[in-house]
Parts: sequence; structure tokens; C-alpha cells
Amino acid sequence: MRRLTAHVNDHDTSDALGHGSEPPPSGAMRNIHNQRRTSGSRARRLAVVVLAPAVVVLAACGSQSTLAQSASSLVTQGLKAELSGDLTTASQDYQQAIALDANNDIAHFDLGTVYDEQRNKAKAVNEYQTALVIAPTFTDALFNLAVDTANSDAPSAAQLYSKVVTLQPSFAAAWLNLGFALLTEGNATAAKTDWAKAVSLDPSLATRLPKTTATPSLAATPSPKPSRTPKP
Repeated sequence: MRRLTAHVNDHDTSDALGHGSEPPPSGAMRNIHNQRRTSGSRARRLAVVVLAPAVVVLAACGSQSTLAQSASSLVTQGLKAELSGDLTTASQDYQQAIALDANNDIAHFDLGTVYDEQRNKAKAVNEYQTALVIAPTFTDALFNLAVDTANSDAPSAAQLYSKVVTLQPSFAAAWLNLGFALLTEGNATAAKTDWAKAVSLDPSLATRLPKTTATPSLAATPSPKPSRTPKP
């Protein structure tokens, strides 16, 4: 199962196996805050002219904040639906969140996990790529994108996994999958080094290593994609 985000204001930093962790704040948190005399009737008229734009700016800022908060609520709602198995509702919630806040990277990521569960890899890849445009260091999205593209583009997947372990060195599953990607490229020595790192971080991963490194298949023991439960 794909890795699911647990909350909407920041990203989980757990090292559970699968689609990956520790990204920057979501688009929902990136609210844009824009920065704003004689006598008699003339002075009052000038005051209206000067203050009116400031009121408009404050109103716009408040509106953006409200939309972002609504989007975050929809993401939380969608995650609960997804974890309960209601992918249709989850997809609708995530898409509504994106409509309200197109820069909500978590909404894009979570929608990608739904598409993965629906076996729609092309749409999943698109959502992960969009999330990464918004948040380039979103390790969950980097990891998921690598998993979904490893069979078709091992070199690119290796680069993505490398970026994940650079950003989050304790991400055992990324080390494991990086080893498989490198092995596919013919670099068995580097693969063994990365597998050793993975097992040192999570000994249970030893069962996922091939019994022989002669010609193992990348698809033979890919790291599964874990789920998380929403935080209160």
C-alpha cells in the first residue's frame, strides 16, 4: 500500500517502508500575506481613497487563509476516507482541496496515493511530480515517484532514491530500493553497500534481499508502500 500522509500542516518523518518522509510545510501553510490629511470633506474623501485598498488587501489575505484552511480540512477528511477504503470519496476530497488551494502539495501527494491504489500509475506519477514542483524536498513524493518509475527508468529512480537518502539518511526503505535500482544498472558493489545500510537501519529488511545477486529482478522485492493513521 502506498504511503499516506498523516496530517496536513507538515509532513510525517517516519521511516516506515514504502512510499516515503519529512517534507516541508504543505501549500496549505503557505498563505500569502500582502502588505498599507488638509481639512473638511476633502480630508475625509482622501482617507477613504487611501484606506480602501488596505481593506481590500486584508480581505484578500483573510480569504486566502480561509481557503487554505478549508483545503487542509478536506485533505484530513480525504485521508480518513482513504484509510477506510473509500477511495472515491477520498479522491473527491483531495480534488476539492486542490481546487481551493492548488499549492497544497499534500493534497496532490495523497491524490497520487489514491491513483496508485486504483492502479492508475500515470495519474499517480503526475500528482507526485506536481507535489514536487511545489515542494522539491518532499521525500514521500520523491520516494513514490521513484517506485512508480523504477521499472521504466532505473537511472532516474536511482537519482530520486539518492535524493531521498540525502534528505533523510535514516530512510531504510529508500536505501533498500536504491540498491535494487543500482543493481539493475549493473552496479552490484554499490547495491550491496546500500542494502547493508538499509539492513543496519531496519534488520527486518534482510528478508527482502535476494538470495543471490546474480540477476535479481527489481520487481522481485520492492519495498511495499505503507500507510499511516491520521494524527489527532
